[in-house]
Amino acid sequence: QAQAQAQATPTLGQSMEEKSKRWAALQNKRYAHKRRLGFVATNKEALPPEHVRKILQDHGDMTSKRYSHDKRVYLGALKYVPHAVFKLLENMPMPWEATRDVQVLYHVTGAISFVNEIPLVVEPIYIAQWGATWTMMRREKRDRKHFKRMRFPPFDDE
Repeated sequence: QAQAQAQATPTLGQSMEEKSKRWAALQNKRYAHKRRLGFVATNKEALPPEHVRKILQDHGDMTSKRYSHDKRVYLGALKYVPHAVFKLLENMPMPWEATRDVQVLYHVTGAISFVNEIPLVVEPIYIAQWGATWTMMRREKRDRKHFKRMRFPPFDDE
């Protein structure tokens, strides 16, 4: 009877294997590509920069009656402005870079746009580049003939 009971109850290792298989199957089902009526959602293609520029140019003047229904979208987008500014500052080109091309995530109304990248750096190289840049800037400041510090406030009326 003890042998029959031992065979009927699975060992701890077997039950964990079954649980892990069920968990893996559930996660695959949960995070797999969603198929709706035979359609597989694919990633969108990146549009050229001119497309974003055109949206921002068209929606720059909100006084037009054409964009009166977008005002609610613009007010809702104000909540995300600090994050958009943070992403801009985070991806600003370094002094040793002439330009930096980044991916942009934007709303179709042009209400808000985000830099859709996370800058990845190799720390020793980054520190070395900043060191070299700092040295060059210090040398430039030393060798400049007519260097004068700006006095604040810049105007007399302040």
